[in-house]
Amino acid sequence: MIPACRSHCAWRSYFLAKYPIYSLTIGKPRNFEMPNISIENRDGKTRKLIVQLVSGGLFGAVASYSAMSLLDLRSMAADQIGLSAVALIYLLLGVIVGFGIVAPNLGSKVLNVEDAEEINEQRRVLAGSTIAMISIGCALLALSLAGPGRMVSPALGFGALIASLVISVLITVRDLKFYDEMMLQLSRDSGNLAYCISGVTIMVWASAAAVGWIAAPTPFALIAIIAGGMLLAVFISAARAGLMMPR
Repeated sequence: MIPACRSHCAWRSYFLAKYPIYSLTIGKPRNFEMPNISIENRDGKTRKLIVQLVSGGLFGAVASYSAMSLLDLRSMAADQIGLSAVALIYLLLGVIVGFGIVAPNLGSKVLNVEDAEEINEQRRVLAGSTIAMISIGCALLALSLAGPGRMVSPALGFGALIASLVISVLITVRDLKFYDEMMLQLSRDSGNLAYCISGVTIMVWASAAAVGWIAAPTPFALIAIIAGGMLLAVFISAARAGLMMPR
């Protein structure tokens, strides 16, 4: 999941991302002249950022509207809708990155990467991460619709979630040797942050429910908090590493 989310932010090393100008002087003589960052280059990055925001927003809006129109929202509780929304985010991210893998030239304009070659270099890791995100998204969506007398049977909803977790663990173990130092550090940071986000949110909510101020969190709400916290943590960690700037 980390590689797919990071492709929406940036690649390469943390040093090159945070200090792109200084890194150009490594190995150069003292009289080396720093290259000028042209206005055209900055304008190109700005245009790419606009394209990413507009295309991602339009695709997400259309996909979300289409998916929600297929669901009977009137018969769904608020926690079911929340879990379904988190599931759709997983699915959208997985589909977008998967599209970039299938069509690297077009994907380089949508994803925050330098060029199509960068996508091809990380194809194996990206493919596994995409499969994991899509499987988790499908499982969360099935679980939100599962229950006695609902659209999905309880056994199918529970089984889908367990299967998606197993798939994600197997893919992570398989691709772990391909993770660079930045990927490993980003994974650790996002994991710690996800624990803090989910833990604090659940603790505050449960404490307020314990004193009778609000209703206790439902199982669907707990799952949505944990799954949503994982995604939020990845993007926060990427932003802290300076990887949200357009490439």
